[in-house]
Amino acid sequence: MTNNALLYNIQPEQVVRAGNPPHDINFVETLHGVPVSDPFRPMEDFKSAATLDWVAQQNLRFDNFTASAQHTAEETIQFFKNAIPKGMRESMPIKKRDKYFVWRRQEGDARPSYFVKDVPDYDAPARCLLNPLEIDPSGKTNVVGISPTKDGKILAYQLSVSGSDETTLKFMDVETGADLGESYSKFRSGVTWGVDARGFYYRRPVEGLEKAHEVCYHAMGTNPASDLVIYSPSEPETSASYFRLQKNSTKEPGLYEYLLISNTDRDKNAILKRPLGSDIPFETLFPFKEGELSPIHEIDGTIYATTSLGAGNNRLVAIDPQNPAPENWQTILSENQDPLMNAFVWQNKIFATYGHDTGEVLKVYDLAGNHLHDVPTPPLSTFALGQVRMDDTTCLLTYDSFQETGTIYKYDSTANQLTVFRESKTPINLRDCKVERHFATSKDGTKVPMTIIYHPDTKLDGTAATLLYGYGGFDVALSPGFDTDIAQWVRAGGIYVMSNLRGGGEFGKDWYDAGRKENKQNVFNDFAACAEYLIENNFTSSKRLAIQGGSNGGLLTLVTMLQRPELFGAVISEVPVSDMFRFHIGSYYGYGWKHDYGDPDIREDFNHAAAYSPLHNVLVGFEHPPLLINTDLHDDRVLPWHSFKMAATLQCLEDDASLTLLKVRTDGGHGAGQTEQQKWADTGALRAFLHQTLGPIDQDAYKATLAVPAIVQTTTPV
Repeated sequence: MTNNALLYNIQPEQVVRAGNPPHDINFVETLHGVPVSDPFRPMEDFKSAATLDWVAQQNLRFDNFTASAQHTAEETIQFFKNAIPKGMRESMPIKKRDKYFVWRRQEGDARPSYFVKDVPDYDAPARCLLNPLEIDPSGKTNVVGISPTKDGKILAYQLSVSGSDETTLKFMDVETGADLGESYSKFRSGVTWGVDARGFYYRRPVEGLEKAHEVCYHAMGTNPASDLVIYSPSEPETSASYFRLQKNSTKEPGLYEYLLISNTDRDKNAILKRPLGSDIPFETLFPFKEGELSPIHEIDGTIYATTSLGAGNNRLVAIDPQNPAPENWQTILSENQDPLMNAFVWQNKIFATYGHDTGEVLKVYDLAGNHLHDVPTPPLSTFALGQVRMDDTTCLLTYDSFQETGTIYKYDSTANQLTVFRESKTPINLRDCKVERHFATSKDGTKVPMTIIYHPDTKLDGTAATLLYGYGGFDVALSPGFDTDIAQWVRAGGIYVMSNLRGGGEFGKDWYDAGRKENKQNVFNDFAACAEYLIENNFTSSKRLAIQGGSNGGLLTLVTMLQRPELFGAVISEVPVSDMFRFHIGSYYGYGWKHDYGDPDIREDFNHAAAYSPLHNVLVGFEHPPLLINTDLHDDRVLPWHSFKMAATLQCLEDDASLTLLKVRTDGGHGAGQTEQQKWADTGALRAFLHQTLGPIDQDAYKATLAVPAIVQTTTPV
């Protein structure tokens, strides 16, 4: 590269080193007056024959590298098979009128199917409505976006192929199972049924207005081409979505219907309202300000809402809809040191979820904001509530920790008690393992929390294979939860570490803001500090330490490797964002990432991104630990060319002793579309890579390799 670090001088022989991918080594474009090389721009046509040929070569190269570690992959897959509960698995039921809708998965099923039954009992007979493998025997199609009407008579559902975010929306008569003959292709919206269930609201792109989405209404039985536009924004990169509230702790709808208006500023929105069922124009309840507003319930005509306006960790306010200016709001729950994640009203009580020490607590208040009690979930855990029905004092609840999962409880909101509804059938846990909270000190002195999980038999002598995971972005909180991937790694003898980096949502707005846009470098410094802590405190050594992250976390691992390669023995970057000048181009959702990465079309944001953009910061002769980049041809969120261009650039320019591998799936999109078996195979391949780079995960087996004496040369070489 030149001194400005944005021009490469790649030679033909270097392209050959990378397997001769599609390229134009002379391609340069000028951005904000700066010439920027993009020699692998042709691979943005990622389904061209030339690109696919190169991808096949890369997959073969990965397979050859891991061939001698297939036993590790097989052992990993067998662990996952053993971790599956025996018999049938069923989700928490959702009640619509007199019917209960559930997901069920029988032993051996690649994907769960959707059922309806007459009673909530776990083992009650149920009728199958949707079986993905009957819809598509190839297994590539997944059922997502389930939405029954409130009377349970019609089921809206979406079909995703190969993990794509783009779906086909279809409708079924629940009683007969008949297809209703209406469908939408290229659908990327939720479905909100109208009060009378005769139609539904959804959003779609605005023609001629870039990255803008309008709200429409479809009346069942009519031509979709005649759908009514409820609201259409006038500005590009602006989206509207429709919602309603319940009122007075009843199942009746509130007085108003609402629109949430958002743009690329993640930390602000606008709310519009109008009387429910009217066709008058929407009026502003909350204009775009330096904050967000999220209405949750209507109580005696007053709107209760959570907001970040004037409260970085959020508060709950009551708003008079006839006098909605913020200075007239009444604060019901004040901001405190724990961020208010969300809230709802049930049985004339406020149930508020707060983030605490990366976990969650559920606090209960009266409508005036007086604290009544906490729901009795254990510390350092997260919970999920089943359907909360306004006419029922009970609901189902399950909580997760790093050590166990699966038990479902019935929660009595009157007695504030949990009783077991269904015992966990998961045959594995980590209850005998250590879960410790540690803090690394980042470059600027910030304390960065980590959760470290390991078996008591693991020796903290610097030889343990350690997997450090991070994300650090988009206000996403990494929280406690049981994961069979973690359990497999720990049971195999490794140490697993979850880092809570700035840019995440664990500790409120200030924590998030400190890791985005011009502050993005803090995230990479935090991650490196966690690695340093693990090494300095003898949990592991650099040659036994691997880092892993996906999507924004894939960006994280790439940048941290480029900046601190000496810290790691292996790097896994999954579905990464690598070109920080073009992330908003091509991807359906990329424009919405500007709130974290900045806008490359703005010079100041471009300059910030140029300092860390992985694709533009590879030095000639760069020495680095073995790197695996993992992506999928059907990923339409982070397009796979990010991975292709990054792998090709490194393979061209890296030191001869360095290794960059690329593994490309063809069946899982951004990750959510994979079956259990596909996920097992994918993780098995990653474990084989780590075996080849870190050595055996089992600590004793690794130490045995260190004890093997070197072979003494006893003959004179020819």
